[in-house]
Amino acid sequence: MDNSESDFTDFTIGIIGLGLMGGSYAKALNHVGVQHIIGIDKNLQTVEQALAENLIEIGDICGNNALKKADLLIFCLSASDMIEFIRKYQKNFKPDVILTDIAGIKGNTIHIIQQLLCDEMDFIPGHPMAGKEGSGLSQSDASVFQGANYILIPQEKNKTENIRLIARIAKEIGCGHVICVTAEEHDRMIAYTSSLPHVVATALVNSNSMDARTKYFVAGSFRDGTRVADINALLWTQLFMANRQNLLEEINRFKNSLEDFTELLVNSDKDKMMEYLEKAAVRRRELTSGKHTG
Repeated sequence: MDNSESDFTDFTIGIIGLGLMGGSYAKALNHVGVQHIIGIDKNLQTVEQALAENLIEIGDICGNNALKKADLLIFCLSASDMIEFIRKYQKNFKPDVILTDIAGIKGNTIHIIQQLLCDEMDFIPGHPMAGKEGSGLSQSDASVFQGANYILIPQEKNKTENIRLIARIAKEIGCGHVICVTAEEHDRMIAYTSSLPHVVATALVNSNSMDARTKYFVAGSFRDGTRVADINALLWTQLFMANRQNLLEEINRFKNSLEDFTELLVNSDKDKMMEYLEKAAVRRRELTSGKHTG
């Protein structure tokens, strides 16, 4: 029986990085019955908290010999930290370990990691489109995966059964759809659907219009539009810079869209403004219904 059909709850799964997403993975995997979870985090207090909450069976602040037991490693680190961890501790990995990640931008990370791993180790890049505002283990929540999209970036070297295994785990923890794309497609789309909304949210709250009275005038639209402005600045700076060219292109497209609206407002063109808004409403409904007509 191959890995895609085996009972992965019998696997020993290592989670590297016990922050918001690593903690959410630990909670979700516990909920689906995974018995053996190893947690690694450089912060000892975080490891102790995860152990105290029974989220992990074994915990450590480094990639020690405990990792030799792990059948699957899930990296919940930035791309640079993941590369450094693998470079430092790869000797402690199981010879045929399966690896996956949640890095928001792929870039040349995949190639670098493949060069570091032994032949039988199988790195399958991934990106759960899940999360919430805030950071750290205390903010983690298994429900972030419910209905989420899960992106896989299969490589030529990957074993088919291992790709299917990661997809199956994604479904089991609650993800609604699993899609496969190239690294280039991933980074281009993420610039629009993830990075740009974070840029817009931070620009809104950094506007000179924000003052001490603003909170008394906030309703649903402002709360929803600025939710992700409660941001992990270090992580997102790394993500923005890693995908700089794609993000600049999306910012320019967004500027063009704002300029279109500005022109309608300047010209008091009610008819075309109605068309502009109706087009947006249709597109938004198609987005949530899974349809898109262009």
